[in-house]
Amino acid sequence: MRTRLKPLLVAVLMVTASCSPDVAATTTSEAAPLVSLALSGDGLGDVLLGFPPDVVTADISALFGEPDLDSGWIPADANLFGSCPGVSMRAVGWGSLVTIFINEGTDPLGERFYTYTYGYDYAENEGGVDPRGLDLSTEDGIGINATVTDLERAYGSDLRISGNAELDTWSFDVADSPLRGLVTGPDPTDTVTLLELSPGCD
Repeated sequence: MRTRLKPLLVAVLMVTASCSPDVAATTTSEAAPLVSLALSGDGLGDVLLGFPPDVVTADISALFGEPDLDSGWIPADANLFGSCPGVSMRAVGWGSLVTIFINEGTDPLGERFYTYTYGYDYAENEGGVDPRGLDLSTEDGIGINATVTDLERAYGSDLRISGNAELDTWSFDVADSPLRGLVTGPDPTDTVTLLELSPGCD
């Protein structure tokens, strides 16, 4: 787990059809997508880890528009977004939601969605923020600014908070889950500033 701050998709088109025996049948379509935003250990909603970059970025862009950040493919150990496994990595982000792709070789077919981080704005070098107002959360309701009390309510005895009081650096993880993150401290009212998966790019 990193000790410094670093820095979906389900869209349902509702189609309503109405028919009356007294009039000609008519069908209307309403372009009113209902979106479920879930951060999970498998990915971002239906956008799953292991998917190709083009699929992931197209699906998320369809929801949030063009990304604010695209690093292009860079060495996996460049440390701009942490040191990732493999040969090369790419970070694409919308506000403080950053998707990270890796390639463990040189074949473009090996490029895949590896992990994500949510809550760190690389452009502003600031954590605990959601500049796009994406308001993402896990199925347990844990998002940026959730409190330690919220974490305890969601994960009970599986929650582990550790840190260094002198450095005022605190992290959390959940037993038998890839979910982890940073918090402002161990007290009930302290809040989540970063959500990510393990393993990630540390």
